[in-house]
Order: sequence, then structure tokens, then C-alpha cells
Amino acid sequence: MKVPFVDIPARLSPYRERFHAVLQRVLDHGQAILGPEVGEFEQGLAKFVGCAHAVTVANGTDALILGLKALGVSGGEIITTPMSYLASTSSIALAGATPVFADVGSDLNLDVAAVEKAINQRTRAIQVVHLGGNPARMTELKNLADAHGLMLIEDCAQAFGASMGNNVGTLGDLGAVSFHPLKNLGAVGDAGAIFTNDAAVADQLRLARNHGHSSRDQCEFWSINSRLDSLQAGFLLAMLEEFPAVLAARRGQAALYREGLGGVVGFPTVNAGASPSYNFLYVLADRRDELRMSLAQAGIDTRIHYPLPIHRMNAARNIAPAALANTERYTQQILSLPMGPHITTDHIAYVVEKMRAFYV
Repeated sequence: MKVPFVDIPARLSPYRERFHAVLQRVLDHGQAILGPEVGEFEQGLAKFVGCAHAVTVANGTDALILGLKALGVSGGEIITTPMSYLASTSSIALAGATPVFADVGSDLNLDVAAVEKAINQRTRAIQVVHLGGNPARMTELKNLADAHGLMLIEDCAQAFGASMGNNVGTLGDLGAVSFHPLKNLGAVGDAGAIFTNDAAVADQLRLARNHGHSSRDQCEFWSINSRLDSLQAGFLLAMLEEFPAVLAARRGQAALYREGLGGVVGFPTVNAGASPSYNFLYVLADRRDELRMSLAQAGIDTRIHYPLPIHRMNAARNIAPAALANTERYTQQILSLPMGPHITTDHIAYVVEKMRAFYV
């Protein structure tokens, strides 16, 4: 049996007719950038997430950079995780702040005690990543941020639809999300969004995504072009309407994996009250690389997110070192298993069978 890790055409196939309708509409009105579809999608996002303002941008990295700039963190330090995709760290540097790493806990997200140890007089914010769509310990992190007068930013790139009481992206001062094609709600290209309840921040972001323009001929501050295409907004809005069913299906697949692999491999802790979105289904496996090779020989495609922690990347050479023992250990164990609409219960049973056989 062949079990591909991802199949984007299979994910997009149910929406083909609606996508063609979106294309026709955009061709008819001709507003290819920031057209009416963008505003409609932003309204849909804000309603789904439960925030006052959703501001779309060109991609998830821009969402982080522009969001951080809007909060005025330049010149300060921001504590973040080294166990993530690199954009969670690069965005801090590109926003004019200094990244500071803290170790992760058993949920693979920022450990609260490690964050507290990293706080000093230069700290301006904590930037948490909900890795793989698994919500971090937001109540404790929010309490810690408030106690020290810090801002709390949520990198929800992999976590759209995840919740902890309320949806992630609304639990701190600002949330940023990616709609890259590999995300649960993935565009046919790049797209991103920023969530905030602060009207002044939202107004700032709407200017910032469009070069700082307040009118056609006036610019309030220097910024970048990070406008969302009308086509992508229309495509995403079509998929957003059915997203609750997508979430339910992924959670069902995760439950099957957890049931079938219990006692065979470890799983990241799911914190009390958290409902992950399972953008990725992670296991923590001994002899990970041997297991992955065995699965590949059985036709099962897997991934490692991420094989090199950010603090070991050349670009991070000037970031002050920290005690990151958990990050180092989990990086050697983490493995992502196939999930999505192209995966059937038979596929999952086959993966479980091959993984269990490997450890016999």
C-alpha cells in the first residue's frame, strides 16, 4: 500500500466548481488585489475565530513581521521557541527585535518555567508557537506576560482552528496565521492573516500591508507590499465554509493514530482544555530514523518537522545560547505521520501495523 504524506490535489478537488466561480467573478470585476473577496474573507475569518479584526496579508511570515512592528517591539527582546519553522524567529529579527530562546515542554511548545527564567529588563514580549496545531499553555503564559507587563503574540501558522476555550489567535495581544497550501486551510498559493481586538492596531496593519498608503497619493510611513490577491481570498472563503468538517475529520484521524499506537510511541502532551487542529500529527519515536526508513520501504511517506532546531541554524549564530535540553531530545524523536482527506482508515491501520511491527 502507498501512503503519501500529502496530496494537495485531493484536498482541493471538492472545491473546483466554487473556485471556477470565484475566478469568473474576479475576471468580471477586475479587482485582482484587495478586491471585495478580501473583505468578505476577513469578515468570515473574524467571525470564525472570534476576534474584532482580521487583516489579511500576502503570507504568514508577513503576518508575523507586520504584527510585531504594529505592536512596537523594535529594540527589545522577544522570547520564543527554537522548536518551530524558522519564520517564528526570523520575523522577530526582521521586525527589529532580538530573539531569545527558551526550552519547550512535553507539549513541544514553550515551557512556562523556561520562559520565566529568560525574562529580563529588556524583554518586551513572548511569542508562542502552537506547534503542529497543538495549543500551548496559554493561561499560564498569559498570566506570566501580564505579571511582567509583556505582550503575548501567538504564531498560529499551523494552528488555525485549534482552541483552548477560545480559538488560538485570540488568547494574546495578537495572532498570526498562515494559509500556505500545506496548512489545514490552505490557499492555492500563499496567504496569511493577523487577528486583533485592537482597532488602532488593525488600522495600522491595513496601512502597513499596502506600503503605508493612507490614500492613493499619500504615505504615512515606509512599509512593504503584502496585499492579498482577490482570487486567494475567494478560494479560502469557499473552503472556510466547510472547515469545521475538515477539523473534525483530522481530529478523528488523530484519535485513530493515538489509539493504535498507544504504548508504542509517545505523543506530545495535549494540555487541559485544548483542542488541537492537527495540522501535523506528531509522534515521539525511539530509533526515529530507522523507523522512518522502515516505513518508507513499506510505501509510507513521513516527514520530520523539524530536523534542525532553529538555534543550530547558521542564521542564529549570534543569538545568545540557552539551556535547550528538551528541544535537543525531542528533535531527535519527532516524526510526522500522514493525515488529510487523502488518508483513509485503511491507510491509518496499515501505518499502525507497520509501526507496531517495527518495535516488536
